[in-house]
Parts: sequence; structure tokens; C-alpha cells
Amino acid sequence: MKVAIFFDGKNFYAGWREQAYGQRLQFTRLARWLVQRVGGSTLVGCHYYTGVETGEEANTDGQKKLAGFLDMLELQPGYFVHRFPRKSRSFRCAECGAENRFSQEKEVDTAMVADMVRLAAIGAYDSMILVSGDADYASAVEAVRQLGKIVYVVSWGGTGLSFHLRKVAFDHIDLLDGLADFEDNAPPWSPPDPSGTASSSQPPPDGENDDYPEPSPSGNLPSPPQDLADVFVEQLRLAEASFKGGYVGANYFVTRWKGPGFDASSYDKRRVLDHLVKEGIVELYEVDGNKALRLHRAAPLTD
Repeated sequence: MKVAIFFDGKNFYAGWREQAYGQRLQFTRLARWLVQRVGGSTLVGCHYYTGVETGEEANTDGQKKLAGFLDMLELQPGYFVHRFPRKSRSFRCAECGAENRFSQEKEVDTAMVADMVRLAAIGAYDSMILVSGDADYASAVEAVRQLGKIVYVVSWGGTGLSFHLRKVAFDHIDLLDGLADFEDNAPPWSPPDPSGTASSSQPPPDGENDDYPEPSPSGNLPSPPQDLADVFVEQLRLAEASFKGGYVGANYFVTRWKGPGFDASSYDKRRVLDHLVKEGIVELYEVDGNKALRLHRAAPLTD
């Protein structure tokens, strides 16, 4: 039975960081484990889709590490990388005049959908494995099933897995079940050295998420910067005002949103987010299995 695997790079990375805590991975063994898990006999391709920055943003440390990882991944047997430029957007705050920039990945989803359906239609595979929990892929999964193919969805411990997507798939595969089979037993990953050398076990530093450290064994972490909480609240207020319906994706805001004074590491932002949630200033909620955040309506205004 021929098996094709489709990775939503951003979704895959978010789950890896949250559930696997940055454990090194061997991607050849990962593909082999997935094929065996669905009873397949032949891997016909692992397609990895992700967005990349262009222009000046492409020169950041995070993007250089991402480029190194993608180059490495392309050399692994059966892996094919599909890069798409992130489209930058900006808006200017009517009150303070500050310009805020953010980027979007629209082509990744549409390209994945087109490839999944096209390859199914020509009989390139018998079973498809979708490594993503995004609800936007539900219609594509149904289309592939109507073409007579079996479709599995994959996540890290169910992180970001849409209930709708799970319902239309044949079954769900939890990568945590196989981590012992495809992990690299080297020490936990840390960002590559300045030479840009990448190894085959290096996990995907997708965008600017690569500075999230290992949790301490004791679970005790130093307090986040005191002044970052006020900046976090103000920037979240701006983000809610800029997006339709006030929807602000939690992972997007912590790792990608840019604004004056909001240049702390993703690690510090996550600790501040945890603090603000506990204080009842920020609320976390889910939309189709995706985590979003918003200010509690009683949250105080910052100076």
C-alpha cells in the first residue's frame, strides 16, 4: 500500500514544542514509523509545507535557522519541501501612530489542499497521512476520501486538533506514541551555532519560535520581566482591534506579532501570558480546536 505524508510545518512545529519539549527527531525514522503505523508498504513522498520570510525579514537568526533546517530536510530520503513567501501586512494605530507589522501564510494551505487532491486523483497513493489539526483541511480530507483513499490525521498529543477534522478522518495518530522510535537520543535541542550548521535530527525552527527553552525539571522558572505585562496587554488590545471579529491566535500572537516594545523572546511572552491568564486579565479559548486569546472584558487599561 502506497502512503503519502503531508506536513503543515507551522502546525507540526507548534505541537512538537508544546508536547515533545524540543526532543531531537530523526525524520527518516519518523516517516518510517508513520508508514508502519497505517499498515503501509511504500512511502511515495513526505511533503513539508511552510512559509518563509522575504526581504529584510529573511536575514533574521530565526529565518536563517529555518532555511538551514529546510535544506537539511530536502536531503532526507523521500522528503520534499514546499516554501511559500509570507505576505507582510501592516496597520497604523489611530491613537499612538505606531506602525505594527505582521505576516500571513495563505498559500501554504491552498497548495497543500491542491496537492493532496491532485495526487489522490491520479492514484499516486492509497493512504494519506495529514500532519496537522487545522480545521481548514476538513473539506480536502473529505474530497480525498471520496476518491477512494484512506486518510489519517496526526498531531502531538491532540494539540491543535480540530474536532471537525478528526470526525472526517479515518483515524487519529498521536506522535507521542512513537516518540521513542524516532527520537534522537542526543541531549535536548538548542539553537544551532552561528556557522549555520544543521543536522538531520534538528527540529524545525519555524519562524521566530526557536528560542523557547526546555522546561526546568523542577518546574520553577524565574519571574518574567515586570514591564512586559503592560506591553503585552496593550499589544493584544491592538491585535484584537486589527483582526476581523477580534480573533487573535495564541501561538501567532506570542511568536509572530510585532509592535513597539514587544520584542522579548517567545519564552518570556509565554510566561507573561501564563501570568496574565492566572490573574484573569487575559482569557484563552478555542475555535475549531485552535487556541486563541483575548483580553478579559474587565481588564484594566494600561497607561
